[in-house]
Amino acid sequence: MNLSKQSIRPNIDNHKTLPSSSQPDSATAGSGVDRQKPRQWEFHWASIAPWLAAVVILWVMSSGLWIPCPTSQHRSAPAVIATTDIDTRHAVSGGSPPQGPPLYGAYHSRERNLPQHNLNLALPYPRRAPRNISVVSEWGSYLQEMILDAYLAYASERAYVFDNYTLEREGAEIISSNGHHTPARIPLSAFISGPIAGAYMHAKNVPRAVSREFYQSVCPESDRVVIDTRKIQASLGAKATVSQIIDRWVTELHSIKSRCVELAENSPPLFGYEIMNTDRVLDVFPALSKSPILARFGWSPLVLHEFYKNVGYFASSLGWDEPDLTDTSTAPLRGLLVLHIPRGDYGTSCHDLDPEYSQPNSFAGLNNFRELPDKYLLPKLNHHSESTAEIEMVRKYCLPSIPEVVRKVHAVVRHAQHITRVYVMSDAEQPWLNELKAALSAAHEWAHGIATRHNLQLSPEGQFVAEAVDMYVAQRAEMFIANGLSSSTSSVVMLRMNNPDLSPADTHFW
Repeated sequence: MNLSKQSIRPNIDNHKTLPSSSQPDSATAGSGVDRQKPRQWEFHWASIAPWLAAVVILWVMSSGLWIPCPTSQHRSAPAVIATTDIDTRHAVSGGSPPQGPPLYGAYHSRERNLPQHNLNLALPYPRRAPRNISVVSEWGSYLQEMILDAYLAYASERAYVFDNYTLEREGAEIISSNGHHTPARIPLSAFISGPIAGAYMHAKNVPRAVSREFYQSVCPESDRVVIDTRKIQASLGAKATVSQIIDRWVTELHSIKSRCVELAENSPPLFGYEIMNTDRVLDVFPALSKSPILARFGWSPLVLHEFYKNVGYFASSLGWDEPDLTDTSTAPLRGLLVLHIPRGDYGTSCHDLDPEYSQPNSFAGLNNFRELPDKYLLPKLNHHSESTAEIEMVRKYCLPSIPEVVRKVHAVVRHAQHITRVYVMSDAEQPWLNELKAALSAAHEWAHGIATRHNLQLSPEGQFVAEAVDMYVAQRAEMFIANGLSSSTSSVVMLRMNNPDLSPADTHFW
């Protein structure tokens, strides 16, 4: 049995239609209870049953509960865990009940039911994730830091403690963010699968990851060893590489006998921006790529479901009938070019790069692999810099204009006529994306068109993991042009570099 697959298979059987109950005639026969004949004025239910059934069906369809079966001409990807369990008892910030955003209750339940959370089995030796990175980090940064935290736990033979992707730790389940109702806490298993999310580790002497909720239930505060990271980090020096940091912390964790170890929430993270933004992260990649943490990293059944539902934008045919939502394929999507062009607040952040972390000749950490073709000289900016030329140089790399995007795309695909479709991975507004699509279409013929996230048909649950869907598409794209200063780009580059079927020469930066 493939335990890794088994642990992430959605429990679809629980949602099958139950057989109708049997009629009570046999139960009442011979019971001594006399049935009276109906009076003349009573209704004969059999005569009105068809009309009543029609009314019920119309009501169900109008209420949004009707789920028609797709025809053979419009087959969809297999269903995933149903999460229509919006709990109106949890008030939205501001007082009104949630109307749209899901609470992912089935995913939370599945995490609670992981076998390692069964107290009747051998208790693992958990350690907590270093800090609440999800409260302050966007998904790209969160993913990279989480992968390294999990790798440290793996190297120290302790169970990694995973957490929700958290916008707000306490309070309402639904919050208001940028004028939209958003889940405050999304379970990790809605984003990813594999050992980080509790699947089988495939490694001797390394227990499976456990949830933060489980850790807190089996590790009372009196049993926890809480470590401030500052003292040990200071002993390593400011230029320590990620491998050096991990080696030092493995030694420290091996010296602690307590089964419950955590790093203080108010202490600096081990793998924060100041190191993940530099090439000091690269030396851990050879060992990380061979570990179950990265080798068995996968996307969630939800992310895969959204991908296959929209696969026509990414490939002409994948040769599947019923795709396996427990298996993350990494087969390249031939003919697809993905463009990562984050906009959002990049207009500000491009001009406000922190001088403490910016450095010459460097993009964001994992974008510095020597095998990658694009290596640009970034100026050392500071908050007092008045050099328009320096600021403009950085701007071209992290916030390219539409003409700059078109020129770069032309330079990359001019000798690759088999690239016939484009997917734009961007949070830009629709008018800007429409202008970009028009410019790309005018400069080059794309036989299978140009798509953006606005074209995707996403479920309510899928809308809040859309960035993960984008990253999965970019991970598999034959060609990728992206923002070298972006942590999301860096995460995609890590996954692409871990795929021997993709050439590093096909990963570019603006």
